Amino acid sequence: MLGWEFPPLHSGGLGVATKNLALSLSRRGVPVCFALPNFVFTQIKQQNGHEQEFEVAGCDSELTFEMIRIKSSIASPYVTSEQYADEVRTHGGKDASGTLYGQNLMSEIERYAHEMDKLASERQFHLVHGHDWITFPAAVKVKQRQGTPFVAHVHATEMDRTGGNPNQEIYDRERQGMEQADRIIAVSNYTKQLLQKHYGINGDKIAVVHNGAESVHNRIQNDFDRFKERKTVLFLGRVALQKGPDWFVKIARRVLDKERNVQFLIAGTGGMMPDVLKEIAHSGIGNHVIPLGFLDEHGREEAFRNTDVYIMPSVSEPFGLSAIEAAQRGIPVIMSKQSGAREVLGHSLTADFWDVDKMAHFILAALHYRALHKTLSHKGRHEITHLSWDKQAEKMHGIYRDLHPAFHH
Repeated sequence: MLGWEFPPLHSGGLGVATKNLALSLSRRGVPVCFALPNFVFTQIKQQNGHEQEFEVAGCDSELTFEMIRIKSSIASPYVTSEQYADEVRTHGGKDASGTLYGQNLMSEIERYAHEMDKLASERQFHLVHGHDWITFPAAVKVKQRQGTPFVAHVHATEMDRTGGNPNQEIYDRERQGMEQADRIIAVSNYTKQLLQKHYGINGDKIAVVHNGAESVHNRIQNDFDRFKERKTVLFLGRVALQKGPDWFVKIARRVLDKERNVQFLIAGTGGMMPDVLKEIAHSGIGNHVIPLGFLDEHGREEAFRNTDVYIMPSVSEPFGLSAIEAAQRGIPVIMSKQSGAREVLGHSLTADFWDVDKMAHFILAALHYRALHKTLSHKGRHEITHLSWDKQAEKMHGIYRDLHPAFHH
């Protein structure tokens, strides 16, 4: 299995998904060798003083799970070529572990592929499972060297990240990787349709395996208090075009035109933050819209605990784990129709991301009507109790069995 982030060291939902899927497969007796770049191990050591990755992964000795260090400097699944170049300049051409960066992001991806090819010359694998486009060239190298089946797992595409205006080179790499894959996993039917429409992939080649949900120990959300002085609406995610933070500000402004006792929290960081802050200031709603920056696990729980309504106005959201996390905690969810999570969370309110009036109406209704708030909270939480990573891994195991006899045991 090929990835480049692993909780608690992750930038978004992708790291959470790859970790839980890998561990659940391992619990089913599937031997998993998880290849990760240098920076993951380096940061583990910085946090813990050692590199006992099994402790970080939450593994135990009975799990058939191994993590392997790959020489690479890729530090985020969401990095652009321009951001990568900035990183190179900032660190004098080296990453935190002292490894030289590639000349640019694409050459670094090729180096990752080269290192995987070297590993494949020394060890035999029954199947190679690559998560998103950065890993696809490496997965193809393993397939070509060993003749092993290649599963391409699509968590997000360049079409999602750019609102339909893709970097052509990244788009081409995505498409070529999927064409060479023996099977493609899409995280939603929404994504499957996008792959068929924009990448020309035959639908028969694509299987849909929704993301799962981690168990939540503190499942009781503070009771909704309709008389609370100031209600809270939360946006949690990267502050990037795909996630719709600019639409969040527009929606907030529309709500505040009718109800002033509401605060809007923006939890996350990203390249659009300067523009978002300018829009907040320009709209004169700075006292009601509060940027929280990046939140660690404790900070996320604290934000959820104080949230009355969660909103995900994504322009194009393959899944949207944060919406599921909110629903698990009994928080009513409002999301865009362009979100895969709505396929598993029917008890949510949905509108097109650009329909500011409807989004604002939904927020006001969920805040003002206790019966609606209670229905969304209780039924939403109940609806996703079946959405476990173990069940999703069972589906994945079935796909593996179709591709290689070694997984029949």
